[in-house]
Amino acid sequence: MEIVIKGEFYHGLNVYKNQELIYYSKFKHRWFKGDLISVFDNENNLLVEVSESGLLNSKYLIKYQDEMLIDTIFALSSKEIIFSDNIKFEFWENRFKLFNPFAKILFNDKPVAIITMKKLKPSRHFSFCLNDFDFPELDRILIYFLLVQTSNFLE
Repeated sequence: MEIVIKGEFYHGLNVYKNQELIYYSKFKHRWFKGDLISVFDNENNLLVEVSESGLLNSKYLIKYQDEMLIDTIFALSSKEIIFSDNIKFEFWENRFKLFNPFAKILFNDKPVAIITMKKLKPSRHFSFCLNDFDFPELDRILIYFLLVQTSNFLE
């Protein structure tokens, strides 16, 4: 199974699983309010919409979530997401992306995904390497990644 996320600067990101679109994100830049980020499924259903709460993009305000299509997000920051059933993921990335362009998503303090991040080109490209291809929380990881990376251009 191959999971690739592609996009261009100042546009959203598209998630492909085995070359088939499964999720995509859009964002709207808003001066002094924080960017508005929306995540959709491949049938154009809005799953979740958040607003960045500050200049450093560390916290997010959840504006909308479709609780019929995704599990309820209890808390969201650039470093972690917590769902209502107490499932928590953490996002770790190296500060020196030029020398080590990898990131990890942790579940119960163990890496479940290693991400190759190519962000210093006109287009953005991310590749996921999953430790367990049958990981039941894959959709949650991908939605979380879209929420925190859609407007994250700064290195």
